[in-house]
Amino acid sequence: MWWPFRSREDSPPRSPRDTRAVPVPSTPSGAPFRLDVAIVSDVGSVREQNEDRGRCIRPGDPERLDRRGVLVLVADGMGGHEAGDVASMTAADVVAKAYYAAAGTPLEALGRAFAEANTQIHAAAADGTGRPGMGTTCTALAIRGAEAVWAHVGDSRLYRLRGSRIERLTTDHSVVGELVADGVISEEEARHHDQRNVITRALGIAPAVEPSLGGPLMVATGDVFVLMSDGLYDLVPESEIGEVVAADPHDAAHELVDRANARGGYDNVTVAVVRAATASPTATARPTAEAPALS
Repeated sequence: MWWPFRSREDSPPRSPRDTRAVPVPSTPSGAPFRLDVAIVSDVGSVREQNEDRGRCIRPGDPERLDRRGVLVLVADGMGGHEAGDVASMTAADVVAKAYYAAAGTPLEALGRAFAEANTQIHAAAADGTGRPGMGTTCTALAIRGAEAVWAHVGDSRLYRLRGSRIERLTTDHSVVGELVADGVISEEEARHHDQRNVITRALGIAPAVEPSLGGPLMVATGDVFVLMSDGLYDLVPESEIGEVVAADPHDAAHELVDRANARGGYDNVTVAVVRAATASPTATARPTAEAPALS
């Protein structure tokens, strides 16, 4: 993922490969299903640093869980070493904290959380905590009861698989995304366009940002939501993603990352797979206040 007319710096010494899965069994209050979540983030086969972040939050406090539900997000930082990783980590930290603290509906809270994350990333670039020009995509999904809402900035994506049909719920904030939306080029042409990774919107680049908001959408048992950075969908087409995520979330997340790396893995690859599974009457939720995070 690239910001227009801004190039990445030379890579630092290669960091250890970061490939972890986060299984998070959780039953949102009032929902007829439990959520099984797996997140895998990998540096890829070419880059030296993983600037992606993936996170899942399930509050241990019943009141907060009832009011806000479970939050899953993916962020893809940009700006070079010690910048993209700072931006994506800040986005993950701030969105998670601000979402649960904000007033209003879950969708309003997500919008406010994205605004706060943008403010803090932009300020960090100015005060020397980060670097000028750093920024990050962010795609966040919140499931409360049987409803899902989401917020989105950049070219990370959110899909839903229902039955055998996979549907993209977000529109890329990118040059080619706008060309597709305007009917100038097709989705297939976009996959091979030389500006396919040039984004037009990101957290932290400007003093203010307008996230795309979606939902509420009713969640049915068996639905699978998939959040991902462009390092995955650039190499694995959505029809194939739909086939893979029909399996166990943990296995599917690893399989998708493995396929992207086998096809070049030229970018960091992060995917979160969220399945609304049949609730077991004897199942108990994790007692932790926050699920393990990739950050």
